Amino acid sequence: MKKSLYKALVVTLYLLSFLILLFCIRIRFIPNIYLYTNYRLLLLLLVCVFIYLGGYILIKEFDYNRRILKINLIIYFLIYTVTICTLTLFDEIYGRQGFTIIYWNKDLLKYYLSTSFNIIPFKTIHLFITGYLDNLISLKSLLINVLGNFVAFMPFAILLPLIFKSMNKYKNFLITMVITVIIIEILQFITMSGICDIDDLILNVLGASIIYFVSKIKFINKLIYEFFLYER
Repeated sequence: MKKSLYKALVVTLYLLSFLILLFCIRIRFIPNIYLYTNYRLLLLLLVCVFIYLGGYILIKEFDYNRRILKINLIIYFLIYTVTICTLTLFDEIYGRQGFTIIYWNKDLLKYYLSTSFNIIPFKTIHLFITGYLDNLISLKSLLINVLGNFVAFMPFAILLPLIFKSMNKYKNFLITMVITVIIIEILQFITMSGICDIDDLILNVLGASIIYFVSKIKFINKLIYEFFLYER
């Protein structure tokens, strides 16, 4: 009886996670209906929680191979990757316009280069900090543009080494992060969606690198593996 209840619970958890994920995808294509970013992120977090609990029960109650959690990790990775791409390219609330490449022209390109393109390190960071200190921009704007970019890729510092053994070497991780962020910045430039900024690269990679090294501290690394019920 107990096993049957656990089976029903596992099925329910995975089904709920699938339905919520389907809802998040579907709502993107319904005209005149927009789900605020915070709510979408909360729903996606709920998906991950349900998936985690389902895997936890399968391992603890049914002695499933712990490799099932690697599948869960890959799902987390895909969800977070798609979320990052959505926020950087398609989220209207942050001024993303999607594939505006179809509207490209000389004047639009000139305007974009003058307002949304930066290759000078720390220029944008300095502008936001001084702008806040001079009361020209709000604290919210500062946090979104500076702190937001700093923490944006931190989860990858946990997920990538767990999924790919080669990522346990910092050199491989660093190269992967740099290439990934550069690709996103290039896409932002090509689509003219958001700001193509070298400071984003600096903040994204720095934030991910800090968490990478923190996660390698012995007791923290142990906690991460225990949390994910993952085999070393």
